Amino acid sequence: MPMPSDAASWADVLWIDTGSVNVYLCRDADGFTLIDTATPGKADLIFARLAEWGGGPTDLKRIVITHADLDHAGSAAELQSRSGATVYTGAATAALLVEGRSPRHMPQPVQFLMDRFVRYKRVDRDAIRPLGDGDELPVLGGLRVLAAPGHTSEQHALYSPAAGVLFAADALNTRDGRLQLTPRRITADQAAAERTAIQLLQLSPAVIACGHGAPLVDGGATMGDLLARLAALRENKL
Repeated sequence: MPMPSDAASWADVLWIDTGSVNVYLCRDADGFTLIDTATPGKADLIFARLAEWGGGPTDLKRIVITHADLDHAGSAAELQSRSGATVYTGAATAALLVEGRSPRHMPQPVQFLMDRFVRYKRVDRDAIRPLGDGDELPVLGGLRVLAAPGHTSEQHALYSPAAGVLFAADALNTRDGRLQLTPRRITADQAAAERTAIQLLQLSPAVIACGHGAPLVDGGATMGDLLARLAALRENKL
């Protein structure tokens, strides 16, 4: 298995575009950590990309689920059962994972259909370990857990100061090289989403690894632009 450099960096992160959502493999001396798992049926793709880095299924030590949407948690159960990895996530998200159910934040009648018919394979309760705001995982020189509500009522972002990488989940996304928030129509709490985005942008990360859209590298200008737009929105609401 290729070893990481002494100093954690974006080079120790493998971006995997699964077609509908991004997942990220982080490489450390003790193995690999996967951030989110994509839709159901993506385990083989993820393990194939892991193999490109010289890792086998049992080298996957941790799976972090940022929130319980189908496109972020759908392959969690299969990846966990095949690797034996520990799943880290928030308490509310864990409750959904063990039921194979997405959180409520979609417009009706889509939400009705999801509640009735959309399920993914349940994650083994015994494989889950809780995490919350302020926790830190031994990944990329210290991966800080940050509460990031808005898109869903519980969502967590992850930030490595050592590597300068922010894993933003669906708190921030990119399109055509510009940062944006998740569309309002699929956001549980727009005001919370805006506050979260401001707090994350104020970290000034070198890389924003989004849930959707290409990761943003050295995007200071577009970060500043979004911060200014969000500040103007908040001022107009006062």
